[in-house]
Amino acid sequence: MRILLINTFYYPKFDGGAEILVQQLAEGLVKKGHSVYILATGESNKVYRVNNVVVITFKERNIYSHFDGTTKKPAYLKIIWHLIDSFNLGYHFKLSNLLKTINPDVVHTHNIHGFSPFIWVAIKLRRIKLVHTIHDYYLLCHKCTRFNNGVNCESLCTPCKATSSIKGLFANYPDHYTGISQYSLAAHTDNLNINKPTSIIYNSTSIKKIAEQPLDTGDVVLGYIGRITEAKGLLYLVNELEALSPDHKKKIKVIFAGAGDASFIDLLKTKLGGINHEFAGVVNPGVFFKQISLLIVPSIWNEPFGLTVIEALTCGVPVCHSDRGGLKELYNPESGWVFSPEAGKLTTLLTQILTNEEDIEVKKSNCETSSLPFHSDENLKRYIEAYEFN
Repeated sequence: MRILLINTFYYPKFDGGAEILVQQLAEGLVKKGHSVYILATGESNKVYRVNNVVVITFKERNIYSHFDGTTKKPAYLKIIWHLIDSFNLGYHFKLSNLLKTINPDVVHTHNIHGFSPFIWVAIKLRRIKLVHTIHDYYLLCHKCTRFNNGVNCESLCTPCKATSSIKGLFANYPDHYTGISQYSLAAHTDNLNINKPTSIIYNSTSIKKIAEQPLDTGDVVLGYIGRITEAKGLLYLVNELEALSPDHKKKIKVIFAGAGDASFIDLLKTKLGGINHEFAGVVNPGVFFKQISLLIVPSIWNEPFGLTVIEALTCGVPVCHSDRGGLKELYNPESGWVFSPEAGKLTTLLTQILTNEEDIEVKKSNCETSSLPFHSDENLKRYIEAYEFN
């Protein structure tokens, strides 16, 4: 097959799990003998190759670009940007010409933030099979998170209703929707009245387990990897660690891996004063997982999936994660623990774990088996099935 994958970003620019999945999928399809093309936004119009995948970038067409830098934009410009992004005609003719040149058998769209759902019009005008994967909440929420002022949005706010109502005009253009979790797919089918075939294809990982070495400490090493933000539950986690008994605090070390706002990190450091801790910055995940006893995923927002959970299990590390969003679907009692991110819940669970440390080793022995359903080969097989769906 000739397959065109469309995603907001592609290598070497990464923004989250979608970029990892799309690159993994593209390179896996090439190894299966398919011809694969990528369309992404870029600083300029360009064509290049990455591991036998042809990558095409279109210069972003809006009042400002994701590639303009980190300068904070005024609110009125953001409003205009999001309105244009809900119905952006700027790529129509350029994309139509690209489709004519490539003549793909199927187009598979992923994150289209920056392109807008209007690109689906050009694809369906050429009667090309169209599959869309829901990675986040972009079609419902222009922030893509459905999380605001420290709480999850139970319904669409007025600004999101405005942009979502425009995007919803195109909701039934794709021939097939896939979701990375039941939770995230249901949120869209319920709000957008999607009446097309759907399937759940959980994310996978190609991360390789690094040979184990004994931890150089007698502590139970708790780890967190990801963005250092409140939505990810970092303040909640630190408050729960603070509430542990003095004896249990002495038994642990906590390693935080990832980037975040410096002032927020300083706040966490201050609250962690009595606990052995380290902020390691951005690190190689494989190396990180080798250093910890268990991973904690304390998200308070409704995560669409939870790639770090699968990466940890693949590396033989049991996981203690919240029950928000798609994370709940990843819970396996053989290799992890689950909790509701409410005051005292995680403290109680960690107290039980630290009182019965042998449970960590028991669950560790089950991690490899728990990770098998999320193997990259299974993920690739399921997507090919979606492409061939009639």
